[in-house]
Amino acid sequence: MNEQRVKEALSRAKHFIDALTVDSEVNVPAEVVTNENRYFSWDNEHRNPEEKPYLFNWSYYNGVITEGLYYIYQQNPEAGQKYLDYAISYLNAMLVEEDGKISLNRRTAGYVDYHGVDCYKTASLVALLMDRDERYGKLAADLYRDLTDENHINSKGNCIAREYSEEALGGNYWHSWAGGKPPKYKVWLDGIYMVQPFLARYAAKIGDRAQQEKIARRLQWVAKNLLAPNGLYYHAGNSAEDICPYHWLRAIGWYAMAMADAIEYLPDDLAAEIAPNIKLLADGMLKFQDPSGMWPNVVNWPVTETNRLETSGTVMIVYMILKAIRLGYLDPCYREAAVRAFVGTVERELSDKGLADIYLMAAANNTNNYEIPDYYKTNEGKGAGPFIMAYSEMIKI
Repeated sequence: MNEQRVKEALSRAKHFIDALTVDSEVNVPAEVVTNENRYFSWDNEHRNPEEKPYLFNWSYYNGVITEGLYYIYQQNPEAGQKYLDYAISYLNAMLVEEDGKISLNRRTAGYVDYHGVDCYKTASLVALLMDRDERYGKLAADLYRDLTDENHINSKGNCIAREYSEEALGGNYWHSWAGGKPPKYKVWLDGIYMVQPFLARYAAKIGDRAQQEKIARRLQWVAKNLLAPNGLYYHAGNSAEDICPYHWLRAIGWYAMAMADAIEYLPDDLAAEIAPNIKLLADGMLKFQDPSGMWPNVVNWPVTETNRLETSGTVMIVYMILKAIRLGYLDPCYREAAVRAFVGTVERELSDKGLADIYLMAAANNTNNYEIPDYYKTNEGKGAGPFIMAYSEMIKI
């Protein structure tokens, strides 16, 4: 890859990230989070407490944005203080103290313990910050308890650890459990990322070996049951025989990032079990990489107007490959493909209008809901966040 193209791509990426977040006059966390009539510009779903009491501001799309900013800060703490400040201001805006107890303000945050795994992704940010503020440490402990304590009863009278995870699923959680009923497919690749990195970070913090073994087993179940003969992963499934037969790029990307993030916090013996799956995923994806460097929304289908080269999943694969190389779980020979994907995404999808061709959502319900033209959005958080994360790995090279 031409060095000048890489430098130009990184410069353009930084300008976009800063304008979207730390330099934005619109996306100011303290102002947006505390106002129920305002939304971050990357929030295309515009959820609110009246319609859906979960994923209002405590959402995975806001979580990946702010977590990505934290990773930029980590690269150069002195120069990156503004990124850390932004992430902290986002989290602080959702905290409330009542009767001496710090918790998330359910009205403005949208965290509920009875919906499903999507409500836990932002906990990863809390785990990254928990040594900086005792409030975050207490919050992280509460969220960890909600998911893992087999004696804890949630606000709906249920125990997540006992009722919404199954041995037949390798110990994985149902993707959602609202109303006590699972979705058509209980395990989604999306949901692996929403929960496992947080659990891995907190388990490492408190030395919870039993939970670390469960995390490894959950990841292994996915590799065993949802990996197709063509080297790509299915979006979701209940077993190797009962799967949602679509290779959705962002779902594969979520799982790729889940492995890259969780393996960093697992003991060496458990990490060694996961490492081969990272290589398998990378090898499978590289077989379908477009000459542009990107991947299509449904990975194994031809590129068309309805199955476009898609931004969010592409940068997720970039993040996974570069991080796995940095941690020593992938050979450096994979770097060229990842850099080509990142630069290709910037050159093709980033313009003065923002970051384009981010697919809004796809329900793993066994129907083709992966080719809806109106779902290709610009600056959607589920793509902008992973883009920031991929950028954070690019600047570490």
